[in-house]
Amino acid sequence: NKAVVSTQSTGQPFGPGVAVDGDNPDHITWLYKTAVDRANSFNISGVTYRLTQGVTKRIIPAVASTNATIAAACVTECLKIATASYHHLDNYLMFNNVEGVYTFAFTSERKDNCLACSRASQQLTFAGSDPLQAFLDTIGTETGFNLRKPTLTAMVGGENKTLYMSNLPQMEEALRPNLALSFHELNMQDGQEIVVTDPGVKMPVHFILTLT
Repeated sequence: NKAVVSTQSTGQPFGPGVAVDGDNPDHITWLYKTAVDRANSFNISGVTYRLTQGVTKRIIPAVASTNATIAAACVTECLKIATASYHHLDNYLMFNNVEGVYTFAFTSERKDNCLACSRASQQLTFAGSDPLQAFLDTIGTETGFNLRKPTLTAMVGGENKTLYMSNLPQMEEALRPNLALSFHELNMQDGQEIVVTDPGVKMPVHFILTLT
């Protein structure tokens, strides 16, 4: 970090207000040359470009400290199990070492209707006379869904039908009239399933409609 510190004493070598960027080859080259000059003046060997970049980006300290933290956590858990002195970890540990040291442990529980990891169908209720736009508004604004660019498909009359697609402009324009049609006009029944894909979620989300 001596080379990084030296930038403060040599003005602004990368331009006014430009901070050191560990991913910029010009910055690393300047730091490397400055580090070599300093090392030579004190007869220090072993300064390399790769080492300079590692120190600048704090790669080496991060790996070493992470390994030490994991080892310490494992030893602590072994001690707790061997002595029955305290509750052992279940499945989660957070370690914060930005300023000081802070750890926090709790049990992560699976949410049954999680959009990211669960295939459980989501239940939504609408009137049969409601337009498809009402469904789109609900999944776009209701807490927990936030599906902003969805594609809607459903089995209608024994065929897989695309009701709406927002990702492709041509398809969006062609399918836009469906948004004004009611569920009954789209031949959708009570208990109908609509499958939604969206860039914001990894897996398709299944919605079961209750039509009143």
